[in-house]
Amino acid sequence: MTPTPPGFDKPLRQTVFVADLKCYMCGTVCGSIESEQSPSSAARRPGRVLLRKPGESSVTQVADWRRERCTRCHGPLYLDESDVVTRRVDSYNWLEERPRRGRPPKRLLEERRRERELSETQAA
Repeated sequence: MTPTPPGFDKPLRQTVFVADLKCYMCGTVCGSIESEQSPSSAARRPGRVLLRKPGESSVTQVADWRRERCTRCHGPLYLDESDVVTRRVDSYNWLEERPRRGRPPKRLLEERRRERELSETQAA
């Protein structure tokens, strides 16, 4: 087994339940629900449920998705096309990546020079 380089951490994996909210009356998709657990089991143990409305990039937290209504006809909503999604979250800073061989890029040489001058002024 090869050891991992010091700059790389093991990525976090986040499992999320995603489902579309559709209207019973008119069939309009009113958004999608994201939760760390199934919204049907969330009734027993309340968790964080996020609502993403169509056409919006922002996400709003919802206490109870069952109380939401259709924006078009104000009808009741139900969950449709549910799926479990696993997201990979990397916490790697590409700016700190240092080349392992060959001539370093000029930006890295300049950063290293500034760091060296800063540490020399602090030591003096």
